Parts: sequence; C-alpha cells; structure tokens
Amino acid sequence: MIKSLKLIAVFFTSACLASSALATTYTINVNGATKQGAVPHFWSRCVGTGGAQLCTDANWKKAAKIGVEEAGFQAFRGHLILSASNPISWSGSGTPTYNWTEFDKIYDILVDTLKTVPVVELSAMPSALQSNGLWSPPKDYSVWGNMIKELVNHCITRYGKENVEKWIWEVWNEWDYKGFWGDYGGDESEYYQLYKYAAEGAKSADSLIKIGGPASSMSSNVQPFWNYCKDNSVKVDLLSNHCYGQSGTTISKPTGIRDDNRTRSNVIKNTGKTLLSLNTEFNSSYSGQGGSTSDFCISMDSHVNAPFVVKCVKLILDDASTYQLPDVLSYWAISDVFDEGSWYSNNSYKFFGQVFGLINQHGIRKATFNAFKMLNMVGATRISLTGGTGDNDGVDGFATLSSDSSQVAIMVYNFYNTLSGQTAIDSVNLSVNNLPFSNGSSIEIRHYRVDSLHSNPYGVWQRMKKPLSTNSAAMDSLTAASKLAMLDSTTISYTGVAYTKGFSLPRQAVSLLLFKNKSSAGIAPKGQAIKDNCAFSLNGTVLHVSGANKSSTKIAIYSLDGKNVNYLRIGNEYCDLRQYLPNGVFLVRALGSGSNIIRKIVIGK
Repeated sequence: MIKSLKLIAVFFTSACLASSALATTYTINVNGATKQGAVPHFWSRCVGTGGAQLCTDANWKKAAKIGVEEAGFQAFRGHLILSASNPISWSGSGTPTYNWTEFDKIYDILVDTLKTVPVVELSAMPSALQSNGLWSPPKDYSVWGNMIKELVNHCITRYGKENVEKWIWEVWNEWDYKGFWGDYGGDESEYYQLYKYAAEGAKSADSLIKIGGPASSMSSNVQPFWNYCKDNSVKVDLLSNHCYGQSGTTISKPTGIRDDNRTRSNVIKNTGKTLLSLNTEFNSSYSGQGGSTSDFCISMDSHVNAPFVVKCVKLILDDASTYQLPDVLSYWAISDVFDEGSWYSNNSYKFFGQVFGLINQHGIRKATFNAFKMLNMVGATRISLTGGTGDNDGVDGFATLSSDSSQVAIMVYNFYNTLSGQTAIDSVNLSVNNLPFSNGSSIEIRHYRVDSLHSNPYGVWQRMKKPLSTNSAAMDSLTAASKLAMLDSTTISYTGVAYTKGFSLPRQAVSLLLFKNKSSAGIAPKGQAIKDNCAFSLNGTVLHVSGANKSSTKIAIYSLDGKNVNYLRIGNEYCDLRQYLPNGVFLVRALGSGSNIIRKIVIGK
C-alpha cells in the first residue's frame, strides 16, 4: 500500500446491562476428538515493510528481528527495491551494465541475517529505464526483461539456486492505482507487457522460480490478468492482489478480507492449474501513513486490530473445505519505520501516530503484534469449536492441536465491525471436551489476553496523557505494557472429563488459552539424545534451531534442581522461550550435531 445494537449468538443464556450496551453471555464448546484439517500459518508467511530501503534502518532491523523471533514471520515484502538499488546503467543504446551493491545490502539482511525467504516486489523503475518517472513503464521492455533475468541470476549466484527457487517474485505494485502506473503513462495493456517481459526474463534464468501478479489493489483485476497470461502463453505461478477492511468512516470488515480470498480462489480453481494465492497487503485501513484520527487508523495503534486480525484468519480457515487457503496473507506493515509521507522522518520522537506498523519506531510491540504472537502459538491441526457468531459481530474463535498432540490452543475473540464505542464486557462459558491427553497427565492451562488493559501499550500511553518525550520512565512503562499478558495460569491433573471455564471478554479483545501436557511421554532421560542432526544456539531467551530436522526439534527445560518443567517441539527456526515459561531460572537441554547443549536462561527481570 502506498495510498439497537443487536447481538447474535448461537447460545444466548443471559444478558445484563454493562456500560452503554447490553452485555451477552456466549457458550463456546471445543471437542478435541473432532479434527477438521490442517492449519497452515499463511498469516506469518510474509509481512510488509514499506520501502525496501528501510531494511537497512537500525530501528527497522530491530522490529524485523522481533517479528521473526516472536511472531514467526518468514518473509518481508517491500516496495522500490529496483529504484532504490538502481542496479542498471544504460545510455539508451548498447549493452547495459549492472551493479548489485545496494541490492545486496538489503537482501543480505533479509536472507543472511534474518534468515527469511523473500517475497520480492519487482518495482519501481530504475532511473536508467524510466520513461516518465519512478512509476512509469520502461523505456525499453527488452532491456527491462533482461535486467530481471540478470537479477535472478545474481541472486542464484549469491544465495544459491535451491534457496532462490523458494522465493516468491511479484511484478510491480498496484498498477491499477493511477499513482503507481496510470499517472506516469502506463495503462492495463502496458502492465501486461511489463509482466510478460519480467516473467520471460526471470524464467530464462531459472524455470523453477515462482513469479506472478498482478499485485493489484482489487481482486477484480486478477481474472483479466490470468486471461491475458493464458491467451498469450505467458507463464505465471501465482495470483496476487491487496485488500483492506476499511468500509465507510468507522467500520472495518474481516468478511471483506475473507471474500477477497474467495474471489482469487475462484479464479485459480477455474484455471485448472496449481497456482499460489497471495494477499500481499491487508490491514483495517489503507490510510495508515500517519496522522489520521479515523477509527480504523487509531485501531492500528490500539488493541482493536488484534481481534480484527484473528477474525480474518478464522473466517478464512472456515472456508478450507470449499476455497483454496491463501499461501500468503501479509499484514501491512511490520514497523512504524515507514516511508509513505513523512511521518517517520518528521515524528521519530513520538510513540504513536496512526501508522500501519505492528511495532513502533522505538521497538514497542503494539497490541496487534501480540495477536500475531498468539497466532504463532496455534497448532497444525484444527479441532472443533462451536457456539460462535460466524460472520456477525460478537464472540467466536477456533481451536488447534499441535503436531505432537502435546498442546491444544483455543483462540477466542470478541470483534465488532464498528470499531469504536464498544464498551460492554461480555461473558464466555468455555467447555473443552476430549482433550488428547492421558488420564493423570499434568496439564498446564495458560490464559493470554489482548484488550484495552492488557498487552496494549497504546492504552497505557493514553492513560499517561500521551507523553511525547521518550524519557526512560515512559519507555519502561510502555515496554512493560507491550509484552503479551498472561491473565492466569493453573495446572490440573487430567481425568478425561470436560474442562469448563467462565471468563469475561470485553468487546474488541482476544484471548488465547493454551492447554499444555507437562507430563508428555517422550521426555528424554538425562544423558539420552533428544534430537540428532540439528544445531542449537540461545541468545537471551530466544532459541535458534537449524539443521535437517529443525521442523520437529524437541527440547527439554529443567529447573536448577534438575526437575523437568516443560517439553517443547519447536516448529520454527526461532522460538522465544518467554512464551512458554514463567519468571525464573531454567536449564535448556538438547543434543544436536553430536554436541550435548545445556544453557541457562533467565525469564523476567
């Protein structure tokens, strides 16, 4: 992107007056014995950056590292990589020359430092090829296509063929928005030419890379793009567009994000081909360049976007039996280190300014980032959850089971499309049946929350009367408030009967309840290998796993007296152990690459 209250509930049991609206009680039932298919983490495959050149900014790099380690983000997509790196020199005739130095500065960070698998947006036009400015068609399409070929060849040489074939290449950004094409002389047919030459150039370097478009601002332009590629035998591996939830002046709709995926899915289904499906930009609004006081821009800073994101994910997952799930659902953007307009450069001292980012420029995790952190904890298989409101306002959620059946995660949100003025506090009666644990197992139950008072530094900033100064006291308070808050934790001995829990859930809030089997069979005794053929390192509380078996790595965590306190199967390359442990001092133990590794970690101050 550069550009009556009536509550419906399946089980209505009581109502009382709370604040200015009627509060509602919902009954939510989870059945661990009913599995409903895989849960691919499409929401973490990519996140936006703004301009790609921001990747070299120290504050941006800090936010990106947090995003990878805590939210599991696997890629970053930014604008302007071609114009910012300006790799081509060409006089208008003869053979061009190339210099990839500036490109490498950015992608070395993304690939080598952050260990991500890029989504490369091929924009905007390098100065030597501009026919009418930054967002104009090229002076020569053949030279443009050859430049893309040379770029892919360079990436293969620098980062390896096997790695580059995992990348995703997207041609241009929102050609259907005049400010990125039409105002500079391009039309629809010229975009198709731009794509054709880019795809041919890229595929001539490596026929196995994944490239596509149209990266349009609307899904309605996906079908014409496919028609062009089919009719002209132009290769395409993916279809992509953008969609934001904004509707009117006070409303943002997760159903719009879901419906966008349905449109793209239908196009793909009708092609008869196996194509990737991407929404490479979504948020509550496309107006988060800074300074707007609209409800959907304030929600980018506050707690309100947290249930918005979770509902988007849930509604898309509901479609799994009928529509193709997206391969990428990319939130725009990771950081308030952001270059659209001049907010960051002119307001770098401020804490909040209604900017797209999940993390502000001082490294403060916003409430919505904590929603992504919650989503990073959900498992690989969906299990039954009933009793929610579906498309309508109110309470709903989804539940998952981890790949090793040691953890059940239950996301419960309370979201209203009208973003402000939702003051009632509703009630949830949760019943969890058929947990996949043996009788007598020790089960730890943790309840995490994002709402106006929890995991929400913006709320603290408001209550502090919105200080402008980044003094140490303000920073300390907001940093503490930015951590994912755990409401409570309890341990039970599982007996096979249903677990029930009642709790309040304010509107515009989200809860995560984790049921963790602490006595899971498979804890390796002392001296026995837990997992071989992996490498481990520990930086503070962040575990980094690499090697052939990193996707199923097991580790054990002990207290200082040698008692096992947790057992984890790590599915990501990075894992922040703070999300699994209370405050205290622990030993992390694993065996990898022939070396027994034991490290001491400290959780909390």
